[in-house]
Amino acid sequence: MSKFKNNVQGKLKKEKCNISDNRIRYLLNKFNVKSLLEVKTKILKDLKERLKVGITDVRQSYKTHYKIWDILVCVIIANFSDVYDWEDIEDFVKVNYKWFKSFLQMTGGIPNYQTYERVFSLIDHKELENILIAFYKDLIYVTRQRDLLSIDGRTSNGSSRKITDYNSEKVKPLNVLSAYSNQYGICLASEMIDDKTNEIPTIPDILDRVVIKDCIVTWDALNTQTINVEKVIDKKLDYVVPIKANHPTFYQELKEYFDEKTMDQIRAGRSKSSHAKSTEKSHSTFITYEYFQTEDIKWYADIDKWKGVKSIGVCKKTIEKNGEITIEYRYYIASIFVNITEFANAIRNHWSVENKLHWHLDFTFREDKNTTKNKNALMNLQIVNKFTLAILNKVKSFYDNKSLKRIRKIISFDFENSFETLLLYIACA
Repeated sequence: MSKFKNNVQGKLKKEKCNISDNRIRYLLNKFNVKSLLEVKTKILKDLKERLKVGITDVRQSYKTHYKIWDILVCVIIANFSDVYDWEDIEDFVKVNYKWFKSFLQMTGGIPNYQTYERVFSLIDHKELENILIAFYKDLIYVTRQRDLLSIDGRTSNGSSRKITDYNSEKVKPLNVLSAYSNQYGICLASEMIDDKTNEIPTIPDILDRVVIKDCIVTWDALNTQTINVEKVIDKKLDYVVPIKANHPTFYQELKEYFDEKTMDQIRAGRSKSSHAKSTEKSHSTFITYEYFQTEDIKWYADIDKWKGVKSIGVCKKTIEKNGEITIEYRYYIASIFVNITEFANAIRNHWSVENKLHWHLDFTFREDKNTTKNKNALMNLQIVNKFTLAILNKVKSFYDNKSLKRIRKIISFDFENSFETLLLYIACA
């Protein structure tokens, strides 16, 4: 057995890694190092340096005891464990202080939970998000394919306050509009908004911040506005977006156009049109999806108001449960020519922003139970949560596809060794 093989096996046994010899060789070549320890060191050093250079520290220097990048690194790393609020983070750093001290300065000792929250309230959330996304993109590997960018808003209910004997005024909850990349598996841009209706003017800002090419943008019907589809086309992207009753005339005419006769013609292979069908079973419920797409759009008098539109379509959803049948129709406009696979995929996967992002922020990270009042601090913590979520999803297979909640708990049991192993999994992802 070669010396390399001996070293690899000994290292794997010690660290209990689930990494093959080929992946070990890949890591050593990728980072141009001779040992796995150097891989871990390089990753941590890179994260620290990016934060050190990229984050603007607005604190008065003569009043500061802690390096801002030390605080950020502590919170980001702690977040891979099962911590949920600022007090948890303080306790976590106390327990693992010696390990943090091995690669951070930790001047001033261990900050208390109020310091973590206060520093996070001062950080520009766009700076932090841009750094973490760039770090993530450089670290992981993705196959080159057309991306789907799903945009949707979410409310963090725990940050709101009602008027009581202790609160003289009502405090609105944190509302955040997120742009989720299905290809990268991470939120590429986030913006704070006052409430749901403020998503509409925020979408152009979100699209300006997203650095991505060759993707299809989706959102819910509220945001299907001429200004937003125009922005998508100006960014040289595509869209597949729903039309509902907020555009009553267009909606009604789409309903009348896609009658049974027209859908039968498309099923039969009508020119410049296409059809697809799929069936799902969930317990005693059968759900059938039918997708119809056509380039026949000139019949609608105001079609030119929607920049770039090349096709229209409908998704017919038939639900059969206990002998009862329910049928739902959803109507769409798209800037793509007839391509039923892309059209259906965009419709079907739009809610990945809800299922793969928002649900985990609630369930895995318990954001709705976080009562932080300062919106910027909570926004920055959410950005860290999104970054952690993306990483955990990428390495899930190394943990036998356990739930992300369980993975965080497993990492907590023996954090120093578990996190260093996690770094190798990330580099392999």
